[in-house]
Amino acid sequence: MNARSVIEAVIKAWSAQDVETTISHCSDDVVYALHISEQAVPFAGASEGKDAVRATLHMMLEMFDYLRFDQRIVGFSGEVVRVQTQFKLHHRRTGENLEGSMRTIFTVKDGLMTRCDEYLDEGLVETFMRLVRQREAANDIVAPPRISGRPASSKAPESRLEPKVCDKACDKP
Repeated sequence: MNARSVIEAVIKAWSAQDVETTISHCSDDVVYALHISEQAVPFAGASEGKDAVRATLHMMLEMFDYLRFDQRIVGFSGEVVRVQTQFKLHHRRTGENLEGSMRTIFTVKDGLMTRCDEYLDEGLVETFMRLVRQREAANDIVAPPRISGRPASSKAPESRLEPKVCDKACDKP
C-alpha cells in the first residue's frame, strides 16, 4: 500500500471517529505531534507509541464533537503526505465552537503511518481555551451530549449532536 492510500485510510477512519481503525494503520512507535503549547490543550505536544496516541485521540473526542472535519490531500511525495483540514469543533462542556484550518504532514513507512504532525493557529486555540477556562471557572457549562458507544448517565441528556464528517474522495494526482 502506498503512502497516499495509507493516509486515505487513516482519514476515512478518523472522519468516522473510529479510534481503533485509525490506530490499526499506525506503526507501534507512531508519533502524533500537535504543534501548539502544551498549556493550551492537554493533548498538545507529542504522543509516542500506539497506546499514547490512542489515549490522545480518545481525549480529543472527550473534549470536542467534530461538527466539520473536511480533510483534503494537497500533496504527496514518497513517504510524506500533506493534508489540509477545515474544521469546526464543538467544546462539549461549554457549548462553544472552535473553527479554523490546519495543515498535517503524515509520514508512512512499510505501509503504516509512523508520524503525524499537525499545525494550526496557536493563538486561535489559546484564546479559545482561555474562554473555555473562564466559562468553566464561572460554572457556565452545559450538560455534554452523550458520546456514542457509551451508556448515558442519569445526569446527561439523551440527545446527541451528530458530527458532520468528510467522507468524500480525495483529489487524485
